[in-house]
Amino acid sequence: MAEPEWLKNMNRDDYMKEDLDASGKSEAGTTIDGIDKNDPDWLDKAAKKVNAAEGNDYVKLDSGLLTVNQINWMLRNTIGEMTFVDDNNQFLWYNRPTDPNYKMKAKRVPEQVGDTMKAVHPDVRDVIPDAKKVVHALRTKQDGHDDVYMPVPTGNLKELVLHYYKRVEDDNGNYAGIYEWVQDLYPLVKYFCETTGQKLVVDTDATSGATYRRNSDPDASSGASTKAEEVKEEKHEEPDTTSGASQH
Repeated sequence: MAEPEWLKNMNRDDYMKEDLDASGKSEAGTTIDGIDKNDPDWLDKAAKKVNAAEGNDYVKLDSGLLTVNQINWMLRNTIGEMTFVDDNNQFLWYNRPTDPNYKMKAKRVPEQVGDTMKAVHPDVRDVIPDAKKVVHALRTKQDGHDDVYMPVPTGNLKELVLHYYKRVEDDNGNYAGIYEWVQDLYPLVKYFCETTGQKLVVDTDATSGATYRRNSDPDASSGASTKAEEVKEEKHEEPDTTSGASQH
């Protein structure tokens, strides 16, 4: 992933101390003891132990009253892939897709719920140090940052998969975990352009994004129209006002 400069400059000795084995306990006191965190049946066992609400049981939220089923339905149909990890680095939840054939961009399976962060991120290609870096940065609010944008180069100029990590705080501003949102941004940008009647063009003078463009295939089946040569010609055309004209 392409990490921001402030994250690259973090002290390695500091963030490598991050405990991805989740061997401690949540500061909020929500860690469920007595069950192996990496047990594939952790969810059912943990829910039974704490008599968790389910089905048509109501949950009072700070601005609403919903059943567990309603919360599940809403989150499973929310755009993007979402996960939550608590302050003890335990993976507690993700919004499982409604379509069983949907290929997740950041694959998760039900058996992983309850796993430690170390188990969710196998130690290949320096994934563990990178995960520790993001977690530690948000735990400590490094340089005042409470979120991290990590775009994933895909080799296609019409696809930009973003991993967005947000620091979650309790009512007193204490660190409570991390919320992650994963989404290919291009469909949203495409919709924006179609709605407003605008275009995407390559800025040949821009310094940002140069590496991404250089490593992408402009002739890919879904990216042919982004070739610099075609863009140069488009710059001399009149704006397309057939769609979204009223919003110009």
